[in-house]
Amino acid sequence: MKKTFLALGAFLSLGIGGLFHATNASADSSTPIYRLYNPNTGEHFYTGNSYEEKSLSANGWVYEGIGWQAATSGTSVYRVYNPNAKGGDHYYTMSKYEAQTLVNSGWKWDNNGKAAFFSGGKINLYVAYNPNAQSGSHNYTTSNFEQSSLLKGGWKYGAVAWKVQGEGHTITPPPVGRTVYVAGKDSKVYWYSREALIAYGNKIGNPVNQSQIFTMTESQAISSGRHHSLKE
Repeated sequence: MKKTFLALGAFLSLGIGGLFHATNASADSSTPIYRLYNPNTGEHFYTGNSYEEKSLSANGWVYEGIGWQAATSGTSVYRVYNPNAKGGDHYYTMSKYEAQTLVNSGWKWDNNGKAAFFSGGKINLYVAYNPNAQSGSHNYTTSNFEQSSLLKGGWKYGAVAWKVQGEGHTITPPPVGRTVYVAGKDSKVYWYSREALIAYGNKIGNPVNQSQIFTMTESQAISSGRHHSLKE
């Protein structure tokens, strides 16, 4: 079923992006960072704002639970938004110079250049990079298993992004291992449902040769340059 997704840029322009502010916070206090997934673009989005989480969930994003427990004070982590990427994209960095460089090249500040999160704690938050993705090219997780699975699936740059206070607790499996369907080796899109793939081919008068349909994991599809069909 095709869903309508609310552009994150709309949230940011209205000033209700995923932010939290520490006031006299102790060094070991923490706040949950919610993790959401856009099945149309493959992007994971992370926010400490429960209103933003609920708004995105109501507009087709998949709520996946708590990405991590963030410190409420410490080293600033900035978030910038690329309005020119297909479906939009976000990037997170502790380097304000790097963030400003991206803004100078056309990206937009989230939270008017203030910290979206803080780095602090003893737990590693890992980042992996998908060089073939048009959107959602960076994934952040405290899970060694998820990080290892992404790297085995073709993602790059397995490094520690910053430190956090507590581990994440997702409520749905990461999409890295999800089985998807591809209509032939030359197809650049993948489908979650084999039946939907066949039905769409019949609908447009171009029946799919079912003997050529093959499966792979979603991470393999993304790393090979494919993207999820917008018709599903």
